[in-house]
Amino acid sequence: MASVLDTATRGFVKSLLRRYPLLKKELAALEAERQSIYESLPSSAASWTRGGKPDPARAADASHSSKIQRLWRLEQAWSRTRFYVEAIEDVLAVLDGEKRRFIELHFFCHRPLAVAAHEVAYSERTCKRWVAEALQLLAHRLGL
Repeated sequence: MASVLDTATRGFVKSLLRRYPLLKKELAALEAERQSIYESLPSSAASWTRGGKPDPARAADASHSSKIQRLWRLEQAWSRTRFYVEAIEDVLAVLDGEKRRFIELHFFCHRPLAVAAHEVAYSERTCKRWVAEALQLLAHRLGL
C-alpha cells in the first residue's frame, strides 16, 4: 500500500477490528430495541418523523415523546455501529481466504500474531504485511 497510517489512525482502526464481534452483538441488540419501541408506538407514529428519522418535537403527547427521544438516540447509535460493522465486513470481503482467516484469528479471537501466523502456516513477516494491508483498507473505507 502506498501510504502509511499515522499512529492515532492505526490505533483506532486496530481497536475497531478487535471490537468487531462486540459491535455485531451491539448492532443486533440495538436493532431489537428499535423494533420493540416501534411496535409499542401507535400506528400514527409514522407522522412523528422528519426525513425518515424520529422527531420528538412531533410526538402527540409526553409519554410518546420519551419513546421517540429514546428511539432517536437509538437510531444514532445504530447508524454509527452499522457503519463500522459494514466497513469491516466490506474489508473482510475483499481479503482472500488466508488473509481473512488470519485477521479473524488475530483480531477477533485475540490470538497473538505469532500464534495466528502459525495457525495459517505463514511467516510472521507475511502476516504483518497482511495486517498493514487490512488496516490501510479499513482506514480508507472509513474515510480516514
